Amino acid sequence: MLKDMDIYLGFDPGGDGRFGWAACSPEGGVLRPIATGQAGYAKDAVRQTLSTLSGKGLIVGAGIDAPLFWAEDGGRRVDDLVRRAIRQLGAATPSGTVQHFNSLRGACLVQGVLTAKLLRDQLPHAAITESHPKALLYLLGIANAQRDPASITMPDLSNYVISDIGVGEHERDALLAAITASAQKVRPQGWINLFEREIHPVVPFGYEVAYWMPWNLVEERQTAGHPAPRLLTRR
Repeated sequence: MLKDMDIYLGFDPGGDGRFGWAACSPEGGVLRPIATGQAGYAKDAVRQTLSTLSGKGLIVGAGIDAPLFWAEDGGRRVDDLVRRAIRQLGAATPSGTVQHFNSLRGACLVQGVLTAKLLRDQLPHAAITESHPKALLYLLGIANAQRDPASITMPDLSNYVISDIGVGEHERDALLAAITASAQKVRPQGWINLFEREIHPVVPFGYEVAYWMPWNLVEERQTAGHPAPRLLTRR
């Protein structure tokens, strides 16, 4: 592998042995996995990832499937925005797909921000973005009213990531987070930074964070005369 190639990371914080991680590099307009795995907790996931990648390229971005910023006064506005968007795109239970951050398990809520802090400490120049793989599948038009995220497998993601290896759900979601990390750097048309729409965000540990998601399908529905979620702006 070329030592100067870009590498994008993805993390899917979960319980012990269910913390998915992935590392990818760009290839012909898509991402190709370099390595994937499952860990027990944030420090273990970051350690596994960085030790696997030693000398293989430059890590330029990371996506983390967990809330990386919180809200002072109840729920996050961006979560309401995403719930309304995926409802329009076929999600049967948007509040179950995008849960209130106060309802999330510690494995996601705490391990996510710890992952961001560890990455910032060890990779100060890498861009970090929040990701939400299951909502992302709806916003990309891959999941819909007929296909829920649980049924999506690697061949369904061939427009974004090419892989000839089978992976479980946690590693798949880590790969989806890596797609988001790549989008944060490449800035594809139709993607927006939802963090800029939050009101009074609270960022634990003070790291820089974003929340890049595709918004093309939502805008297309608005153009076709369907009501679209209102974009909130920061005060």
